[in-house]
Amino acid sequence: MSGLGDKFLTDLAWSVRGAREDLAEFRKWQPAWFPSMSRRCLANLIHDRIWARLVAAVDGTPGIETIDREPVREIWISQKYQVRFKRHHPEDKISTYPTAAALEFWAQGSQLPSLEAITLGAGYRWIAQERRVGPAVISYRDGKDNPLWAVELDEPGESADTIGWRPITRPDLPTVDLFDVTRINERDEEGSLS
Repeated sequence: MSGLGDKFLTDLAWSVRGAREDLAEFRKWQPAWFPSMSRRCLANLIHDRIWARLVAAVDGTPGIETIDREPVREIWISQKYQVRFKRHHPEDKISTYPTAAALEFWAQGSQLPSLEAITLGAGYRWIAQERRVGPAVISYRDGKDNPLWAVELDEPGESADTIGWRPITRPDLPTVDLFDVTRINERDEEGSLS
């Protein structure tokens, strides 16, 4: 989180909050449209509002590069973090069409040595039952369907220079101790433990 920087995290949280407000305005403007909107149409509208707000907020920020060449929309931070924007469902599931490029993006460690990038999903928690934008979220994944961790960002105060966040805990995830496995591999490679 420190590598992303407080400015980016604050801008993301503000952008999600702004998109939530934009969606509320849209509901007031055309209430009859909202119930019949498809999930995809609604997701695209929210994504576009977050993206437009975030691009404007980070414009000119040193170390942040915006790439907007459809179908790819992503932000690079410090030439190390590659961030794409996604709606996060329960258990931090995301949706993406499984193209080779998308699957490669979400698979950590597929880059060339010395050119590694950390790929992250950023966006918002989707409250499906209410069709509502929840808090801003950042997730780190090893594959599209395998979130390793996720954090929710706090709503920033009006004059906040830093932003709080909290990890999402999942009590159903097992704890795996690989100590013995690594010791076996050392034995296999060296013939004995040193």
